[in-house]
Amino acid sequence: MRRSGCLLAVLLLLAVGCSRSGLRDAGDLTASQLEAAGQSRCSVVKDPDKPLIVEWSGMDAAELEARLLRGVVAVRYEDCEMEVLRGCTAPGQYSYAQTTTGSQSIHIGSLDELLINIPLGLAQLGGRVERGEALELDMVVVGRYEAPRPAYTAAELSGGPECARATHVVTGVSLGAFRLSSVEDSARNGGGAGFSGSSEDTIEVLKESPPNMLEACAQVAAADDPRRNVCTAPIRLEVAPISAHTEALAGPQQFLRRPDLDKREVQSMDLAGSLAAHQAYDVAVKVQADRRATPERHTEAWCALAAIEQDNPYLAQARELCDRWRDHASALRQSEARMIHDYDNLRVLLELRGVPVTAQERAAASFLVTHQGLSADAYPRIRAVQRALRRLGRGDRTSLPSFSTAAAGEPPPVDSQIGRSLVDRRSYRKAISVGFQPRWIPQGYGLGGTVLGRVNYVHEVGFEVAYAQYAGYGPRWRYILAMARYERVYRPHKVFRPYIGASFGALIPISGCAQAPQPCAAPAGVMTVNGGARVSLTPWLSLVAQGFAGAMTARPFFVGGVSGGIEFTIPTGRDWPQ
Repeated sequence: MRRSGCLLAVLLLLAVGCSRSGLRDAGDLTASQLEAAGQSRCSVVKDPDKPLIVEWSGMDAAELEARLLRGVVAVRYEDCEMEVLRGCTAPGQYSYAQTTTGSQSIHIGSLDELLINIPLGLAQLGGRVERGEALELDMVVVGRYEAPRPAYTAAELSGGPECARATHVVTGVSLGAFRLSSVEDSARNGGGAGFSGSSEDTIEVLKESPPNMLEACAQVAAADDPRRNVCTAPIRLEVAPISAHTEALAGPQQFLRRPDLDKREVQSMDLAGSLAAHQAYDVAVKVQADRRATPERHTEAWCALAAIEQDNPYLAQARELCDRWRDHASALRQSEARMIHDYDNLRVLLELRGVPVTAQERAAASFLVTHQGLSADAYPRIRAVQRALRRLGRGDRTSLPSFSTAAAGEPPPVDSQIGRSLVDRRSYRKAISVGFQPRWIPQGYGLGGTVLGRVNYVHEVGFEVAYAQYAGYGPRWRYILAMARYERVYRPHKVFRPYIGASFGALIPISGCAQAPQPCAAPAGVMTVNGGARVSLTPWLSLVAQGFAGAMTARPFFVGGVSGGIEFTIPTGRDWPQ
């Protein structure tokens, strides 16, 4: 289809005429003029949310590439004009996705074709098309950047006052190579020229990125082809509009801030009210000052004051704080529930060894940005993700604690009780315990040590080596007791932690058996059943007492006794809770 510059100028610019200056000033038309024309400049764009940016200057394209590496980019995109807002970003990082190499050629022979295909290039390229030149755009796509989320709200943008002008967020970028050429009017009747025009055409390369790499990028196939790292020019953006209904979409985020009490009103307490009102007010003020009180407790205190309607000089303030604390409590619990859900998903993701560390790092960063309204001081889950993000940033794989006592048969605490429950957590999920244990056995005694490896809080496997001295058969015969050991721990997060288990090994004589009877002449196998308890003074220090009973292969067949001692526990995994 071929249309003259005058026809499009009539449709788009009304009475501006066919002058080149009129086309270049198209962006200056007012909204009323465009509405009177029956269409806006962007109404004919084929896909307005996926504009090509091949006409951008090299400096603008380079700046965009740098900003894509620092975070999700916010832009102002109106009336086929786009401005990248410096310093304004949305949460998260782009991830790179390799695509199958694909080529495309676009022939532009009229102004409306230019507006349909390259709407952002009207001001820069419209004059050439109006003069009778045709444009040839050849593109090759080898990969793309993808934002972690398909849409964002204005409340999620960060970067200062500049963000107030943002209308869209760049959610995707097609990467590859392109060449934009201008062809003389003689090429119009010959159709598209592909990567090269006919020998009779006069072709001027207006822009090519990367330089002299279009044909090479079109041949990229293998994932490890080094040319793929060169073919990274931004070609097409995908943008998502930022909703104007910020408060509605932001939801309870606006209520996450803790409501404060006006101290001036506290100091000007009115003594003319009822005694019940003064008493309720005194309780509410004390609760307000208690940083450990839950939002529900604050709500209860202020709503109790608001329920006193007669002779209550604090009624207006009580009603306001009652509503604010109720909204705050509801918003906080909803945010906690979402955070717990996201945390559990992130915990599973970090356990997958097939997922690249870089992808895990982006997921952890996205979690922290999404839940930045919750304080890390109050939520151990957020502190755990912060620690994990630091390790992932160093390239190390890591994991997250479960914050659940389900392994011990106990229900997990609600999120509002996590901080308090961690005070009583007296064990690590993965750890090594080193203990020193005196033993008492009939007709003898011993002194030894244990090394136990802990798995998932409740399973402990290790060994014990002790020096034992028996006096039951005459002289003080000496032995080495070497035992393998397993224990099942109950109430693992409490101060008092009982356990049961079993041991098996050998009693090996080391001296004093030259004149000994048969029981001392050879090593004896030993098997015992153990039961005892630990008293955890701290998560890393415990007192231990246990009893054991069993049999051995030499006389007497029965063996038993008691032992006690002290244990030091060292966390070995990256996922201990404290």
